[in-house]
Order: sequence, then C-alpha cells, then structure tokens
Amino acid sequence: MADPMSPDSDTASRWRLLGLVVPALDARAGWSRRRRVMGDAEVEADLAMLKRVPAAIEAWSEGNVRVSRADVVVADGPLRSLARVGGGWWADPDALAPLLEPHLGRPGDFDSAIVLYPADGTHELAPAWGYTWGEVRSVGGTGVSSIVSGDWPRWGSLADPEHGFVHEWLHQVESVYRRLGLGEDDLPGLHDVADRRTARADAPDRTETYVQFERRTGSWRPWYRDLMTGTVGPKAGEAPRVRGLTRERWLRRPNP
Repeated sequence: MADPMSPDSDTASRWRLLGLVVPALDARAGWSRRRRVMGDAEVEADLAMLKRVPAAIEAWSEGNVRVSRADVVVADGPLRSLARVGGGWWADPDALAPLLEPHLGRPGDFDSAIVLYPADGTHELAPAWGYTWGEVRSVGGTGVSSIVSGDWPRWGSLADPEHGFVHEWLHQVESVYRRLGLGEDDLPGLHDVADRRTARADAPDRTETYVQFERRTGSWRPWYRDLMTGTVGPKAGEAPRVRGLTRERWLRRPNP
C-alpha cells in the first residue's frame, strides 16, 4: 500500500512543471533597447536551480504534491519583447509565448512554467523578484512565472534558495484554487503572512512568527510548508480553523 504522505502516492495532487532558461535579452523597454547575454556559468546555475524546485515542492508539501513531470530546458532564442506591467517591464506570457510554445507541447501538457531570463541591471527591468500569471489561456492554460536571473551567485550561501521559486509557483496554485472556490478564510493570500505562525504544536519553529523566522534565516520555508499542508495558524483575533491546502483541498483540482 502506498504511503499516504509519500509524493509517489496516488492520492497526491499531481502537477507538471516546465522550467525554461532564456539565455539572452534583446528587447525594447520604452524608447530604449535592452540587451544582455548570460555567461555559461549563469545558464548552468539557472538550470540546476530549476531542477531543484520540484523536490522542494514535494518535500515542503509533505507529500501532498507530486511533480509528475519536470522538464528543464534552454530557450531556442533570445527574449525579443517586454511588457509594461505594474511599475516595471516584464517578460509577460505574450512575450514568452514564442519561446515557451516549442516546449509546451499540446495544450494542457503542463500546468506550470517558471522562466528565468536576463535583465540589464536596472530597477525598471527587475522591480521585484518575479511576476506570475495564473492559468494563461494563450499558452494552453499553463500558469507562467517570470523571474529575472541575477541572484544566482548568492544561491550557494542561502538556507533555502528554492523558496523564491516556490513562492512564484504558489501564486499559480493560488489562482487555481481561488477559481475552485477557496476563499482567503480557508487559503490565506500568499502575502498575508504578517502576525502569523504555524499551528503545529511540535514544529521547531512554533515559537516564531513566519516573519521572524525569515528575518533570522532568510527563508520562508515554514510559511510555504504550512500553506501546502493546511497548518497555517491564525492571526491575533482570528478564530481557529483549518487554513491552507490540506490533502482534501489539493484534490479539489482534478489530477491530470
């Protein structure tokens, strides 16, 4: 009999992930053209990191999620366009579509895509860690997360360098379960972390809020773990209830 906490269990929520590294930028942002080409070391570091993300998702979800397919590839060409999004310029799904489509296969073959691409070092091309679009119809319903490559020299010194990638993937997850009817009382927003701590009585981090843990370690791992296991604690004044994605809640989305 399969272990119900194993990511190989038939009862796990199955997700298929495409990781794409775009090695060059040659695109206009406003009135100027921006260019940068990654070196070999950066490309290899980006590929290696994207290959680590599925294991982090499975481990931190404690078997609630199984990444049943994970392809990590290099794009066939440079990023040729950027879109004005919020306060900056991003590789949005329309800009990425020509690079994603050769690897996505048929519509519905992948649930998630995480893309790493180079910027030019200016704030307007990297105003935040990443930007995510959930269930993008133009690429077959795949969620798309754009992340600017640049932090890769620091990854070796971080406690959980995968956590930023898991964060963007969880934005994709959040959009799916909002559509399926899970409100913020049941699944707190990914940024609704202030004044929260774990509901686990036996967790080593139970005496700290998630924010205190991140300030001490640089990692949001307990926050993502609890969101993926239904063990998020209440804020001051909130009534006790199950918060986060329990196994039953994960399975509200039919497995592919």
